[in-house]
Amino acid sequence: MKDQLYNKMKPLFHLIDHDYQEISPLELLVIQLARGNSYNTRIIGLEAIKKFREDNPDCAVTFKPNHLSEADFIMLSLVFRENGMRVLTEGGSNLFIDNIDIFNDLLPAFVNAEFSMKPVNGKMSVAEYLSTRGSFKIVREPCKMELEDGKTIKIGNKEILSLSRAYRYHLIKQKEMYVTFPGYSVMNKGMFNIVESDVVKTGRSYTGKTDGFHHLPFQMDIEASYYAGVPLYIVDVNIAYEPVLEDMNFLELIKMAKSDSGQDDLYKKDLGYIIKQFCKGKTSGELSIKFGEPYMVNTSSFKEDILNIKIKKSAKKLAEETFEKMLSMQPVFPANIYFSAFNDSFNRISIDTMKERIDDIRDYLRKATYGKYNRRPDLHYLFDYRNKIITADEIINRTFQKFSIKERQITGLDDDMFVVYRKDVATQYKNHTRHFFEEIKYE
Repeated sequence: MKDQLYNKMKPLFHLIDHDYQEISPLELLVIQLARGNSYNTRIIGLEAIKKFREDNPDCAVTFKPNHLSEADFIMLSLVFRENGMRVLTEGGSNLFIDNIDIFNDLLPAFVNAEFSMKPVNGKMSVAEYLSTRGSFKIVREPCKMELEDGKTIKIGNKEILSLSRAYRYHLIKQKEMYVTFPGYSVMNKGMFNIVESDVVKTGRSYTGKTDGFHHLPFQMDIEASYYAGVPLYIVDVNIAYEPVLEDMNFLELIKMAKSDSGQDDLYKKDLGYIIKQFCKGKTSGELSIKFGEPYMVNTSSFKEDILNIKIKKSAKKLAEETFEKMLSMQPVFPANIYFSAFNDSFNRISIDTMKERIDDIRDYLRKATYGKYNRRPDLHYLFDYRNKIITADEIINRTFQKFSIKERQITGLDDDMFVVYRKDVATQYKNHTRHFFEEIKYE
């Protein structure tokens, strides 16, 4: 980034800036309890990242995870805090909400109405809370934003890009560690019967499928590292759930967006649903967070005369490689196999057919590999105490324990036929591991 553009954008940093502050032991405990109430958590590879950072303090590190849930944002921040790591996290407009107060709006509405009977001195918006916990805002669409003097400024697509580039330069110049979510998804025509045309969606994948990592975040990283003269390392991260916290709410969000509901209503429904899911007592799900090895971005061969071309080409290659490494770390849960045994229309199938198809997938997984490095799928959640893949009956049982219960009627048994009641939710779990099962097709 040229100094002239950086200096022009720097006065606008307060619109998106982080304000990383330490949190109290009580706040940390509350978040840990919410996580434990929702998920059994497995973390792989973080100790190596901690050691790497201790040995390499004079570099910047960026984490590139997939994005299936807003819980990604919360769980990653918690894991880094627990391990004494200062890591900043990108957050979208649906999280940086200025006009919703945590104590007077969120807690009474979504946790306990009695919070409204015990007023709290002062206020704290959701946006302010996230900023002080080390999050910076990513602006994805043109909008109006308020300056420090109370005036408003129109932020268009050109300003969005310039501001993001300048802020990325700022983070790398400060040798920070930071998380950005580079994934995007394409919702095809007819998805959920309410989307009329192909839509490229950045951020969370509502369908469970991520169609790649966009090269632009990597391009900004590489450019910033080059101009700042600071070494940059990229870490691929895979986050996986059984179940995704808000899997049953995605359809409602899409319907609200389709009906032109106000953004505030949509954001509040989204955030409120997540809070309620964390707070309600229920059977814990499974959460896997896996970190890859840090990979240094090499800018030594770049030359000024073809700099933009070299950076863009390098960014595209890096995005593809990071995406493939992320996919290869995806664990396979019992629900992934169960829902993959249905065809794409989720037509009902008999008990015998279901068991036969699951056995076919079990046999396939014993020898399956993925990607150009021929990596084996992570079968941790499928192994019994003998390190053998669990039986078809056990896979069905475990799936029913999470997806055929009173509050989550996604599938069930009708006489001797397995049926799917929520195809939109079932599609998510089929898509999570579709890249492993491309050779398996059911009509």
